[in-house]
Amino acid sequence: MALYAGISFRLRGVDLDARAHVAPDALDPAWPIGYADLRPFYDRIERCIGVAREPGADPLEPPGPPAVMPAHPYSTQGGLIAAAGRRIGLRPFPTPLAINSEPYAGRPACVRCGPCNEYVCPTGARANTSSLLFDAGLPAGALTVAHGAKALRIILSNRHHAGSVEWLDLRTRTRRVTRVRSVVLAANAVQSAALLLRSAQRGAENGLGNSTDMVGRGLSFKISGYAAGTVDAPGPRPVVSADPAAGAYAHVPGGPFSTVAFSDHYLDPDAPSGLGGLLYEASDDERVVKDGRIRLRVHFLAADQPMRDNSVRLARERGPFNLPRLVIHYVTHPLDKRRLGYLSRRASELLAKAGADDIRYEDSNYQLGSRHLHGGCRAGTDPAQSVVDPWGRVHDLDNVYVVDGGFFPYSGGVNPTFTIQANALRIAQKIALDLRSAASLPAAHRRPDLPVAD
Repeated sequence: MALYAGISFRLRGVDLDARAHVAPDALDPAWPIGYADLRPFYDRIERCIGVAREPGADPLEPPGPPAVMPAHPYSTQGGLIAAAGRRIGLRPFPTPLAINSEPYAGRPACVRCGPCNEYVCPTGARANTSSLLFDAGLPAGALTVAHGAKALRIILSNRHHAGSVEWLDLRTRTRRVTRVRSVVLAANAVQSAALLLRSAQRGAENGLGNSTDMVGRGLSFKISGYAAGTVDAPGPRPVVSADPAAGAYAHVPGGPFSTVAFSDHYLDPDAPSGLGGLLYEASDDERVVKDGRIRLRVHFLAADQPMRDNSVRLARERGPFNLPRLVIHYVTHPLDKRRLGYLSRRASELLAKAGADDIRYEDSNYQLGSRHLHGGCRAGTDPAQSVVDPWGRVHDLDNVYVVDGGFFPYSGGVNPTFTIQANALRIAQKIALDLRSAASLPAAHRRPDLPVAD
């Protein structure tokens, strides 16, 4: 993960069981695990990558350890948004970020060169999961990465066990087959479901793990949008809040994409269904003063309904490499349209209080597929309503796992990257223990189709 804003929220309790808030025709949103199952792995990921935050500042923050780094100060725009929020009774807090506010884990502090979610961090201050893995000092030969490779299909060795993966070397245009002990899908919610569907074969005619027609279903993007407007630019001197409850955060020029957030409308009895979402600063690429004015921009987002018909499917038409093209079917639920309108009005009120007089709505185009991809390989205990079990293992198979956002039975109302990382670590630990146990069995007790070294 190199191109993201670094926003690192933990799921809240309601995200893991939203049954009281979803529409009657939605799929079951309850996760088969609880926060207590995820917390140790959130904690480990946070220590590994570093998250700058202010413990206790977020009214809905779940239990966690002391912060490894202090929160980032508000940007000039973030400070104006925070001050406006306090004036209307909201409780602003620094956006938790996987971006160093001070040197940490061998990486420098952020130099506040500007919003960087669309770019590779030039200094390395923002955590990059792939570089952290590759720089971890693994033993020689412990990890092989096939660059320019595309997985085509998973091949079964028997009805319930994957024996190999067929993949394409894009550099030489040759097909290869690699024997496997286990298969871990982490291609994103769309592509992981597509790979299972492309792997249809004898004994799995509708695709792997798809005996109940659930692969690809429950696809969720998060409903979202932006409110933006301009205000008079403040003077050049930094401003420090005089409100002790605000944490006395300095407002300084520049800074990450988001420095201030609000969770006041997350659990909100006035929101349709009682469940709203987050508001947070979402700065433009260039924070320039133009005609004495600066632009403020607020992002609002919330979990959408997990609907059976919102799905990934294979088309009859074939595309590159003679693979079936994908069809994504997604319709925003009427309840979510009302919730999105509610959050849009709250964001506009916030900007109006900040002094903006030209407020306008900006579409995020979430309905076309966003970076927040969830579902499609939903986790659960009932195979009729899910694809994988609580450990990410595909119900119909004993050695195929899903660890990306496809696992999410309900998307939750916060950015998903931190949760995907924590849950992937939880599942990886389980897989490693299972493989170690299998390798320690006497040869006579090993399954003949399960190679222990390859």
